[in-house]
Amino acid sequence: LFKTLQLFSAMPDADPSSPTSPTSPGADKDKKAAEAAKQGKALKALNASIDLVWKDPSRKDYALKAAAVHGRSLQFTAQELRKDEEVVLKALKQDGWALQWASEEIKNNREIVWKAVKKEMTSIQYASQDLLANRDFIMQAVSKDGLAYEFADPELKADMEVAMKAMSKDGRALEFAPAELRANRAIVRQACMQNGSALAFAAPELRADKEIAMKAAYSDSTGMLFASQELRDDRDVWLQANPDRKKHWGARKEVLKEFEDVEGSLLELASQKLRSDPEVVLKAAAKNHHALQFAPDELRQDTEFLLRAVAQDPGAMAYASEELRGSREVALKAMDVDGHALEHLSEELRADKDVVLRAVLCKGTALEFASEDLRNDREVVLSATLQNRTALLFASEEVRKDKSVWLYSGGEVPRFNPTPIAAFEPPPEEDHNPY
Repeated sequence: LFKTLQLFSAMPDADPSSPTSPTSPGADKDKKAAEAAKQGKALKALNASIDLVWKDPSRKDYALKAAAVHGRSLQFTAQELRKDEEVVLKALKQDGWALQWASEEIKNNREIVWKAVKKEMTSIQYASQDLLANRDFIMQAVSKDGLAYEFADPELKADMEVAMKAMSKDGRALEFAPAELRANRAIVRQACMQNGSALAFAAPELRADKEIAMKAAYSDSTGMLFASQELRDDRDVWLQANPDRKKHWGARKEVLKEFEDVEGSLLELASQKLRSDPEVVLKAAAKNHHALQFAPDELRQDTEFLLRAVAQDPGAMAYASEELRGSREVALKAMDVDGHALEHLSEELRADKDVVLRAVLCKGTALEFASEDLRNDREVVLSATLQNRTALLFASEEVRKDKSVWLYSGGEVPRFNPTPIAAFEPPPEEDHNPY
């Protein structure tokens, strides 16, 4: 059958429309039939080989024939034949897992065990304990397949060089590392660089390490799923796991469109270059002033930029640098732009009468953010009410009870202190009942 298939594959391509063409429905049917026949033949050979061993487990010729077809038939042979290198090698050539039924002497034979491992890596678990504790043998095994590390002697698992070699071949081997190595930054970093999902087996403090999470996300986007919650929400880690979106968030036109269509706080996802662009940041802040938290320090320390942002939304003052929020000069300018920015100034400036007066003359209701003393200051309150009568709601209780404040309509600030409104009581009604 194999020779026939070889000849068939060497033939020139046939006309697809021909009923005998390999791509025609008829050819597919013939191919399936041939495959079924091949499997049936193999199954008969398997059954026949096992029948031979069962017939006489001690006959070497039967064992060799059976092992050539089905390596695991070694389990049905006599104990003497499981010590026979020729029989075992024949079985291992067909199936590495046959090693589990070999004799202890064979399991301790490095050369034979290695043949099994080359055929099927996981068969290393059936090697003798002496081999699994042999450093040279384990280094050879993990150099071929990092997951062989799972079956190494505990002492060798704790060996930094062995562990590092295993992680470089397959990061998932970190699952089998001792706790101290799963908390070792160099080991975890190597594992995550090889396979991002290895982050799942790292110690909690390393799953919260941004550099390691970035390495994991770059290697395998699913790696970010095992990072700490804070890092799963981190812009850099997210973009590392989504390289196609990284390009998108580096395009000025695309980013501005996102602000327009969706939300200004998406500035967080923009590239560093765009987050340093004043016009891009102002566009984002116009949609949502909270976007300014993602602006670089140099912009949040820029007075001119800040005043432009405050003109769009007074809440922008909240994201100014601490130095600007405490600057009297900047505060006076900002109050002319929008008095409500007073809310985000330092406590000292909210108690500065000149600053507060400038704020309430611009927006009367900014009185809400003045210090308690200034909300009790008649000049400040009256200036605020001239701009917006609603500002009286934010004056102190004592001032709100002052009749002159309610009657004030401009001009010189009254210096007297009339009886509070609450003191005026209507006279009692006289009883006119003639009876």
